Amino acid sequence: MILRRTHEMTGGGDVNPGVVRQLDTGNAILNVKTQVADYALDAERLAVLCAWNGRQEVALDGRRVFVDDDTWMTVPACPANVRVRGAREVHALTILFRRGMPEETLGALITPEDRLLESGEIMPSTALPFMPHLYTHDRSVTPVLLFIRRHCEMGLDDALWYEEQFAFLLERLLMRHRQVVQRAHSVPVRRAATRREILRRVSLATDFIHSNYDKPLMLGDMARAAFLSRHHFLRLFKRIQDVTPHEYLQRKRTTVAARLLRGTELAVEDIVKQVGFDSRSTLFRALRRFHGVTPRECRRAPEGLAFMGGMGTAGLTPSLESA
Repeated sequence: MILRRTHEMTGGGDVNPGVVRQLDTGNAILNVKTQVADYALDAERLAVLCAWNGRQEVALDGRRVFVDDDTWMTVPACPANVRVRGAREVHALTILFRRGMPEETLGALITPEDRLLESGEIMPSTALPFMPHLYTHDRSVTPVLLFIRRHCEMGLDDALWYEEQFAFLLERLLMRHRQVVQRAHSVPVRRAATRREILRRVSLATDFIHSNYDKPLMLGDMARAAFLSRHHFLRLFKRIQDVTPHEYLQRKRTTVAARLLRGTELAVEDIVKQVGFDSRSTLFRALRRFHGVTPRECRRAPEGLAFMGGMGTAGLTPSLESA
């Protein structure tokens, strides 16, 4: 078991570019608060990435994805480069499973349906069903991530304890994967392989929205990210996410704006520009519509507002009892 904390790596300072080159081949945790960091994930290990108070940039499969306070990401054994650049300290958490552990733990839990490929064939028993995409925080996976992070920060360095928690996390990852796949069952297609491909493409679009919400996005931009026509993208996105792409985008922007209102002294006008809204009135309407508050009420709120009305990290106790 390898733990890497900020004070262990740099004597209490920031993680400089190139400090994190390669983590141990066993179970490993990188838990740092830093403005600058660069490291690579190899192609043989499952990784889970989180970030708070900023973003981690993950480059993989020819695209860039940003993990932030609203999301966590699985990187299922494919090469990826991770980059942190923040105006303030970003709390970055990366969990790396030892080689073979996911397959050992999930071997008896994964069903043939979990292993369906786009071709309709069955994946080999050593393969995992997880996709390299972002997932929003909820009550299944997030409490376990927070529980592990808390004990890492407390200084616990018990390899057996972490092995058990990693196994529990894998079970929760599989549970969340099944929930996501279940959404695609509403799409009226005959072949399971086609349904899975649709889910993959819509997931590419949601990754794109989470990573580019601060830009002036149009429907065509999101459809191109999913490799779909505008008409098919709009229809399929609504089927799987239960909201239109525009509403999903506005909710994302609203959640980030609420976080900035509570956590910074930025003026409302600056926040409007930073999250991609076109005016103060648009932000006011979005806050009222999605969360029922004004910017002033949001700044005074005791807890953050959760993305999409679900459970974010706010209000979640980092313990197994709450999991």
